[in-house]
Amino acid sequence: MTESVPQHYLVPSKLSVPYLPPNAIRRPRVEHAFVQACQLPVVVLCAPAGFGKTTAALHGFDAFKGEHSEARLAWLSLDPEDSDPYTFAAYFISAIAKQVQLSEQLCHSGIHDRNTQLKSLFGQLLFELDRISERLVLVLDDYHVVDNEQVHASLAYLAKHLPPHVTLVLTTRSDPPASIMSLRLQGLVADMQTDLLSFNLSEAQSFFQRLGGYQLEEQDIEQLLEHVEGWAVGLQLIVLGLKSKPSFDELKARLDNKNLNAIDYFDSEVFDSLPLDVQHFLLNTSIVKRFNADIADALTEDINVHEVLEYLQRQHLFIVQFDEPQQWFRYHHLLREFLQHKLLSMTGGDVANLHYRASQAYLKLGYIVGAVDHAIKSHDQEQIVKILKVYGDDLNHKAHYDLVERCLDELSMEQIVKVPELVLVYCWVEAIFRKPSQVDVCLERAQGLFDGLDDQAARLLEAEFETVRSQAYYSRRLLDQAERASTHALDLFPPNHTRRQSALLILANVKFDQGDLDEALEIYEQSELLSRQESNHDAVLWSLNQQAHIWKQRCDFDRALTLAKEVQEYGRLHAVNTGFNACFSLFIQAELALESYHLREARLLINEAGIVCQNWDDVWSQHLFGWLLKIELLKGKPGTARELSNQHEAILIRDDVAEQLMPYSMEVQLLYWWQTEERKVIDTWLKATPDQTECHSIRDFTVFRARLYGLMALEQYDQVAKRLAPVVASLEQMPEGLFRLERIRVRLLEVTLEQLRGNEARARALLLDVLPQLQAWQVVATVLYLRQWVMPVFESLDLQSLPEPQSRYVEQLLTLYRQRNTTTRRGENEVPDGLMALGISRKEWRVLRYIMEGKSNDDIAQTMFIAVSTVKTHINNLYKKLAVGNRREAIDKGRELTLVSE
Repeated sequence: MTESVPQHYLVPSKLSVPYLPPNAIRRPRVEHAFVQACQLPVVVLCAPAGFGKTTAALHGFDAFKGEHSEARLAWLSLDPEDSDPYTFAAYFISAIAKQVQLSEQLCHSGIHDRNTQLKSLFGQLLFELDRISERLVLVLDDYHVVDNEQVHASLAYLAKHLPPHVTLVLTTRSDPPASIMSLRLQGLVADMQTDLLSFNLSEAQSFFQRLGGYQLEEQDIEQLLEHVEGWAVGLQLIVLGLKSKPSFDELKARLDNKNLNAIDYFDSEVFDSLPLDVQHFLLNTSIVKRFNADIADALTEDINVHEVLEYLQRQHLFIVQFDEPQQWFRYHHLLREFLQHKLLSMTGGDVANLHYRASQAYLKLGYIVGAVDHAIKSHDQEQIVKILKVYGDDLNHKAHYDLVERCLDELSMEQIVKVPELVLVYCWVEAIFRKPSQVDVCLERAQGLFDGLDDQAARLLEAEFETVRSQAYYSRRLLDQAERASTHALDLFPPNHTRRQSALLILANVKFDQGDLDEALEIYEQSELLSRQESNHDAVLWSLNQQAHIWKQRCDFDRALTLAKEVQEYGRLHAVNTGFNACFSLFIQAELALESYHLREARLLINEAGIVCQNWDDVWSQHLFGWLLKIELLKGKPGTARELSNQHEAILIRDDVAEQLMPYSMEVQLLYWWQTEERKVIDTWLKATPDQTECHSIRDFTVFRARLYGLMALEQYDQVAKRLAPVVASLEQMPEGLFRLERIRVRLLEVTLEQLRGNEARARALLLDVLPQLQAWQVVATVLYLRQWVMPVFESLDLQSLPEPQSRYVEQLLTLYRQRNTTTRRGENEVPDGLMALGISRKEWRVLRYIMEGKSNDDIAQTMFIAVSTVKTHINNLYKKLAVGNRREAIDKGRELTLVSE
């Protein structure tokens, strides 16, 4: 099944199917009802505690599997903490992934995504469940503990749309909320309630015989059933009572004198008669929700835990075993409530030491969540410090900031600044996710840590401090300070020290934002290498993405694409392929696909990005509409893009948009407004947005273009010229390869400006000047975004006077411009984008299709009602445009480009 998450971040026994002993009472009546109920999408087993809901579900599924041999059972035992949507999603997806194959992407979104929107997540889950072939029963045990309307509403949505081979089973002490039970009115819910789950006479007879070996009279059993009203736990208490009483008559007398209260009855009739070591074991292990022999051993003293566990199972003392190799257990809820109450009464509430021992045990087993939980409950700050010292850095690397923050919140600043590891853990959390300004404050108070250190240790500690300080400065956009701090850190680290990677990455980010792309590229490459050695996966992915951006600016689109794809491959290999870096990689690939005019490939990539970020903040979905809008603009049909614009434009007024997203959204929205002549909204945006007059980074150039689009739309051509001149001059001073793509884009804006001013000759001269670069790097989309103003200049060129490569390039552009400028209906006659980019016409595409189908020239001529000589002319044109020499090569090339476009 799917490998979903490291075990120490989820409690494995919560996902395990409880184990039932062989002598558990089978009740065919209840089992048959369960099998029948599973014909509906939702089964609700609703009854008070102790009526055998869990047992009914387990035996019911066993009977169900008798009729559906391929059926699988996914199980999730719920706790109150699972009301948190993030926690619920993590366990819910993992429970299903233990039984059926789910995509790594879905598992990662469900388990690691901190902004999970359950309804959206469940939409993807429904899609994947619909594709599985297995019959699946999913049990949510103790659903009554969940208290979150988002969870309830999302689960109702899931239940309503479940495929027919999946059944959701809820065991609960009370009716689920209205959002779920509204499905009952739609006939989607099968109810199994107290009247069905209560024991009848024949079942009670079997119960006494199997569990106690008692052969009771029918009238006595009827009397007992009357006392317990068919309650399974009541019957079990009676069996336990019979074992400690000299006669059945005495037991009946005791029952007649008082109502059967489970807590009181267990205390007086059962617990007091247990061996002292069993009592001690029960009390001490009740502080944990689940335990195995190792944890039990840590919580008890001088007790043979294996013997006690065997005794508890043999005596049917309300202990539930999970079907795991390590044999995990939990107590029945009623018993645990009693034991905890009794433990607190006997100890006066002082159970801190037990919680500490539980934390130690969980820590030894590697279950960090349990270790953190009990460390906090123990109020043992030394234990918390120990956990953070060992696991804090790793938890930060894996983005488990919530666990780190829970620990940090238990400590004072005085305690933090005394331990180097705590200082670093605290500062990295503040630098990235909380208040970067607090980093300097903490580091200043931690200066006493250097006292007594030798020179080498002091240098390493100072290097770590400077690294996290540089991150804090970078988060605050104080680039000069960030550069100084990261450079200082690199000077302090030994040359080959793997911890240099963080400082290198921050310095590279600074250089990238400052526009020093050549130096940034070199540093990103170094950081990537060290990050791989340290298994810092996010740093590897980020370095690769940034390298792809830089190679794209150099117009080496193939190299950029290779690096962007490597992000996905590395992410898949290390199960980190669904975070921000994965999304940015898809954006880069989509932009490269657009530049080469592979529109359908770009759309598929954007759809894939949409799946990755579907559970994130809605700003991401708004941004995706911008990508779809740009595709429509590239087709030359801004009128059909209005709905996309309406979905996207709201992002421009938000103040919570990631730095990497806003410039792109600005550019595409302003381009759309310009093409649709929405002057009023452009004027409002220009007044509300800070001016951009200098360009030092990719971000600067993107925002700069957006403003120029707006100014040209308002016909403020002098303002455009005034802003263009210094930017063009600064680009001329830069090395030729630096910002090559931006240089081309700016030159095209010059062409556009002169064309709008009516200076056609000047526009044509500027275009001829930039044409060699356009042709050499096969820039397509950058030209066609400005089609309304630039393409008429291309049409005015004398192609005969151009070198052949440039002439062919211009012909291809003109073909794309003219074909996309006419209304077409998608179908088999529409030229695939990959072929259209080569200038292949519709008739030539038809000829190529027939060639690929194996038709002869005569067959093609008869099919198309044209002369054979005309077919040969089309074939010669195809050979020229495809750069092939014969029919076989044309077929291979055609298939290759057709697949790329699909």
